[in-house]
Amino acid sequence: MLLARYVRNFRRPPRLLRPRTFNEHVLVKLIFDRDPKLTLFADKLAVRRYVAERLGGEEHLTTLHAALERPEDIRGLALPSRFIMKPNHLSGRVKVVRDLATVERAELERLGATWLRQNLGFDGGEWAYRNIPPRLLFEELLDFEGRPPDDYRFYCFGGEPRMISLTRDRLGPDPTNTLYDERLRLLPVRQVSPLNRHVPVEHEPPPAFDRMLEIARRLSAGTDFLRVDLYNLGGRIVFGELTNYPSSGLRKFDPPSFDLTLGSYWR
Repeated sequence: MLLARYVRNFRRPPRLLRPRTFNEHVLVKLIFDRDPKLTLFADKLAVRRYVAERLGGEEHLTTLHAALERPEDIRGLALPSRFIMKPNHLSGRVKVVRDLATVERAELERLGATWLRQNLGFDGGEWAYRNIPPRLLFEELLDFEGRPPDDYRFYCFGGEPRMISLTRDRLGPDPTNTLYDERLRLLPVRQVSPLNRHVPVEHEPPPAFDRMLEIARRLSAGTDFLRVDLYNLGGRIVFGELTNYPSSGLRKFDPPSFDLTLGSYWR
C-alpha cells in the first residue's frame, strides 16, 4: 500500500536501499523503523509525559481537561465553554468548540465514537499509531490576539532544526504556509498543498525564539528525524505535537529539487 501510494504520487519508484530525498527517507522509516519511541511520539497523551521530562516540567504543555476511554462519558463531563477535542491516536482530527452552549453533547459523542474505531496503523499503514491505546482528549483552546496562534513546525535532523514550516490561521478559513531556514530566513521553496496557501513573506523571529530552538533540540535529541510543532503566544511557548512521518512521505515541493536538499540533512 505504501509503495503504491508513493509511486502514484511521484510517478517513480523510491530508492529504499539508498534513500536520498526527504520523502524517500520518510517512506523507509514507515516501512522498516520499529523503534518503540515512534509510538510514544505519536501518542498525543503519552507524549505529554515525555515533554515534561525533557523540559523539566509542564510549563510548555496545554491544559488537559480530560482524557476519556468511552465516548458516552462525554455526557456528564465537566468542561469549560471553550476547548479542543481530539483523539490521541490519530492525525489531523480536531473539533474546535468556542462555545459549549452551541454544541450538542450527542454530536461530540458520535464524533468521538467514530474516531475511537479508527486506527492509522492499519488503515493508513503508519506503524507508529498501531498500538496506541485510543483516548479522547479535551484540551485548552489556544488563541492569540483573537485568532489561532502561529504554528511553527521544526524539522529536526539528528536533534538539530534545519527547516521551519510556519502555518498561520491553521484552523481558520484561509490558512497560509511559508518555509524558512532554522533562523527564520525565507526559503525560495513552497510546499505543494491544497490545504494551505503559500505566502512568501519575510518573518521576524517572535519573542523567545531562541527558547523555541532549544525546545526543538531537546525534544528531538537522539533521533534521526523528528518534527517538533510549537506555538508562540507572545512569548509563551506551547508544545503542539511530535511527528514521525510528515505527510506520510508524500509531500511535494516546488521546486522538486528541494526534496533532495532536505533529504541531505538526514543521517
